[in-house]
Amino acid sequence: MESNNIYDPYNQEKSTQNDNKKRKTVVMDRGIFIGIIIMIVIISMLSSFLICDRLFYNGTLFTSQNKVAFVGEEVDEYKLQKLQTIINLINENYCLDYSMNDLIEGAIQGLVYALGDPYTNYLEPGYLESYMNYLTGTYAGVGITYQVADNGFMIVSVVEESPAAEAGIVAGDIITHINDKSALEYDNEMLSEALSVDGATSTLTVIKAADNATVNVQVTARQINVTSVYTGDFGDGIKYIRITQFDDDTGTEFKAAVNKIQETECKGLILDLRNNGGGYEKEAAIVADTILPEGTIAYCEDKKGNVLDTVYSDANELTMPIVLLVNQNSASASEYVTGAFKDHNKGTIIGVKTFGKALGQVTYQFDGDDSGLTLTIARYFTPSGKCIHGEGITPDIVIELSDEYKNSAVTDIPFEQDTQLQKAIEELKK
Repeated sequence: MESNNIYDPYNQEKSTQNDNKKRKTVVMDRGIFIGIIIMIVIISMLSSFLICDRLFYNGTLFTSQNKVAFVGEEVDEYKLQKLQTIINLINENYCLDYSMNDLIEGAIQGLVYALGDPYTNYLEPGYLESYMNYLTGTYAGVGITYQVADNGFMIVSVVEESPAAEAGIVAGDIITHINDKSALEYDNEMLSEALSVDGATSTLTVIKAADNATVNVQVTARQINVTSVYTGDFGDGIKYIRITQFDDDTGTEFKAAVNKIQETECKGLILDLRNNGGGYEKEAAIVADTILPEGTIAYCEDKKGNVLDTVYSDANELTMPIVLLVNQNSASASEYVTGAFKDHNKGTIIGVKTFGKALGQVTYQFDGDDSGLTLTIARYFTPSGKCIHGEGITPDIVIELSDEYKNSAVTDIPFEQDTQLQKAIEELKK
């Protein structure tokens, strides 16, 4: 999650410091979350829970001496001296061509990578805009998010009706090769050219999650406009809303869907958050506020345990019975809603344990080169004070799908095989 997490990524706060102007927006990991973020993919495991959109840095970043300082009680002076010595040795003795600016970029990447946090990522120059486009739901690509695995890129989620979905790629599949070259050999620029340029066609070698079979599929990148809210009707007054991710229009789309439902006879609502990896905090907060009675939705704390923000719902709430569907890919912003739903005893939760991500990130933008840093700055807590990071949320009724469909897109599960959905309907008919 990013602070103001994708929940409300466009809330802005301006600083009056001499050389820096800051703008914040919070987003909850999507999953998401999910390595390096490109138009095609999200870097971290799931989308980020964005607490804030971004912080802009304009003007001079450093002092005129361009000194870089490492602070902290445990800083080893010997290591600092060694770092400077290595820089000097390269500068004075290395006999092949190199760019000191490339070395600086590499050092930045290594610094961030050394944190060991899959949700803290450095966005290389030229990629921040693509990342933000992904979060807002409009970008060029093939419609996948991935996590780096030992043998390639493991698919975390697939956008419905995207090139990847049309090629039969599903969550859990592993892309081992792109155009006959190992996927792990691709850097950001190569990935972007192969999978993020509108009209670019690539052949992907994929190990299928269902049976470990290896297949080759072709995908052609195109503009993707993601709709995050879908509705349905199962008859007998049972309505259905599915949220695929929390982008910057989700709250508005959800409220519109609820208003439409309330114009008809509604005896119960199924809210489906399965395979929803997260998104903007503000948007998740709107969804939770629409559903829940007055009270706390969530709060977050910084590294010192100080409360950074508490989000509340007002007295207006949905009064019809509600069943919430979740699964192992429901993460971050989805868990933000699920945790509040559970603590308020608002209804029944059905499915399997959620992913377990309750960290918030802020995205810092360096507008001189369109680079950025998505940095984990907060932990999120449910109304009862529980941080579910690393634990997830166990449903009230645990129901596993068959192995054939447990990693499938929700729309690819035949109704007769969707035991979780069938149980939700059964609960509302009681």
